[in-house]
Amino acid sequence: MSQVEVTATNEQHDARARVPVVQKGAYGAGTLTLNLLPGALGVFSFFLITAFGMDPFLAGLLGGLPRLFDAITDPIMGFITDNTKSRWGRRRPYIVVGAILSGVFFALLWQLDPEASQEYNFWYFLIFSLIFTVGNTMFATPFVGLGYEMTSDYNERTRLMAFANTMGQVAWMIVPWFWVLIADPDLFSSQAEGVQKLSLFVAGACITLGILPGLFCKGIDATDMGNRAEISMSTIWLNLIEVFKGIRQVFKNKPFVRLCGATFLVFNGFQLVASFSFFIIVFHMFEGDYGATGTWPAWFSTVSAIVTAVVVIPVITWMANRWGKRNAFVISTAISIVAMPLNGGDLTQAIRG
Repeated sequence: MSQVEVTATNEQHDARARVPVVQKGAYGAGTLTLNLLPGALGVFSFFLITAFGMDPFLAGLLGGLPRLFDAITDPIMGFITDNTKSRWGRRRPYIVVGAILSGVFFALLWQLDPEASQEYNFWYFLIFSLIFTVGNTMFATPFVGLGYEMTSDYNERTRLMAFANTMGQVAWMIVPWFWVLIADPDLFSSQAEGVQKLSLFVAGACITLGILPGLFCKGIDATDMGNRAEISMSTIWLNLIEVFKGIRQVFKNKPFVRLCGATFLVFNGFQLVASFSFFIIVFHMFEGDYGATGTWPAWFSTVSAIVTAVVVIPVITWMANRWGKRNAFVISTAISIVAMPLNGGDLTQAIRG
């Protein structure tokens, strides 16, 4: 084969591997939904205590128990979507149905009654949290899998994920303002009413945006897949057992364990430090005066999300394409290690103050 033919073949492959703009936009909309739901859930959960009178310990349980349940539903949903055969593929039907269920049950989740007993609201919220988790798992698990199947090209996949994560940052530009809206007496007569009504808008947005990847994105056709296991209660149970055996097995792989440890520490370190920002602004900058604080915490989070979307993600993507993903990971992690103690220093001053 001549050099011209090789070049032409490579160009044809690149064209086939390129993800169309419409599909990138649809996948980005799904990523926005993937971020908006947990972001809104985190903000709304604060009002379990202030608006609905929930004991902080019970509120903590309501935040933790669904996460344990989620650890079980994720591998189950992974097995189901991997072994599904349909004319629409093995991911897309679940994404559409899951997006609708997530939105509906998110709205129902927050229709708590501030006049009801604490016991009633606890069980109401717990039951609907578990149902919401099922719907969200049905959306999120196949959605993430679809992203890796939309292109076979290594670099195009990086660009797809960069674009999707940039759109996902829009959620973190919006979510901080929920604090302001819910507590605004000119909009709602009470925080409880704010939570109840705003949850309907969040649910509508999540349904509208969440179904788009299921309608427009294309991955590996299920008919092209090899042998698929039968989906039944017995095979699901056997797969769940195999998953936990597999987890034990892969943790014998030292490079994988190091990668997991680094991811855990970086991600949770960021979340921990980020959660301090509200207290630093309120108690260090404004000496505990919530009235004087105003919208500063919301602006802080919004500007941080904008910088991440406009500066950080493009730079990291460029580094990954130019120097490789491993080097980009090492460099960005090193920067994070330097940056996080700087926020910690602010926290220390705030505590001392």
